[in-house]
Amino acid sequence: MATEQIKTGILLLNFGGPWSLKEVKPFLYRVFSDPNILVKIPSPLRECLAFLIAQIKGASSIKAYKTIGGYSPQLHWTKLQAMSLGNILNNIFFKISIGMLASSPSIGEALAELKGWGTEQLILLPLFPQYSTTTAGSCFKETYKQLKKLKWQPVIKEICSWPDHPDYISLLIQTLDEAMQKAKTEWTKDHNIPVHIIFSAHSLPLAIVKRGDPYPQEINQTFLKLQAYCLNSLSTPCSLAFQSRNGRLPWLEPYLENELIRLAKLGSKRLIIVPISFVSDHIETLWELDLLYSKIAQKNGIEQYIRARTFNNDIKFGNLLFKILLKSLDFASTTSNEVC
Repeated sequence: MATEQIKTGILLLNFGGPWSLKEVKPFLYRVFSDPNILVKIPSPLRECLAFLIAQIKGASSIKAYKTIGGYSPQLHWTKLQAMSLGNILNNIFFKISIGMLASSPSIGEALAELKGWGTEQLILLPLFPQYSTTTAGSCFKETYKQLKKLKWQPVIKEICSWPDHPDYISLLIQTLDEAMQKAKTEWTKDHNIPVHIIFSAHSLPLAIVKRGDPYPQEINQTFLKLQAYCLNSLSTPCSLAFQSRNGRLPWLEPYLENELIRLAKLGSKRLIIVPISFVSDHIETLWELDLLYSKIAQKNGIEQYIRARTFNNDIKFGNLLFKILLKSLDFASTTSNEVC
């Protein structure tokens, strides 16, 4: 049977977020009860710790979500991204379903939908540019767990990551260029004052990194491509920093808050923050980058702080997903390490 005639289900995997303020604490519990998050902790104790963390972090998290509308918009953007990919595919032999690791619609619900449709080949496509056991890895584990429950064994292809895909890098460069233009337009003082660019990625506990998680290397793959553009095309200094650390244990550094303070002490007045591990807006962009870190920058003397946009419903992101999908189906030449 030709590949294009096989009924192919595409499972878009994402982390998810609370869809109401009442869902915040249950969402946090689901996140921290994941054995890939609280590593080396046996199941009964891990659930207890997850419950405790959810209660402790719940109040501050609810307050943060209130500032961005009372819910996570990630599902909204993921639906639009799925629609964009579907419009490009425009083929009755493809069906796209969305599965969220820690919220609804769940991975199990998405798989049941694809099974009912008659999927013969299942493609797992996580919306995480860089692979980590805590994100794509957890999504894969949950997928196989739910497949076992469904007693379903389709042909499966995993797409692990795409940290240096040319179209992904081009999209990030486009968002950076847009932010640079905004900076020039808004800056009313001396236009000769240089801009510093910070590429920000979600951090990861060093305990997980030491277990062999490839995330730091893949983040570096992305950063090196962008650094080359900054130095060669923009003649603009840049650096890499990590956000969203939780707790007091060591995580990947430099922490974004420390990088902001370091640059302020060196005299930087104009900063552009480019998120490189998120493909749509959610709490880490709308609250952390836009509000929390912005206040830290201003407090330390940064006069201009601009955050580059994420992809959200940009049609070019749909095109990127299409190219990644084509490669998984062996319809395109192999040029990167997207497929496991």
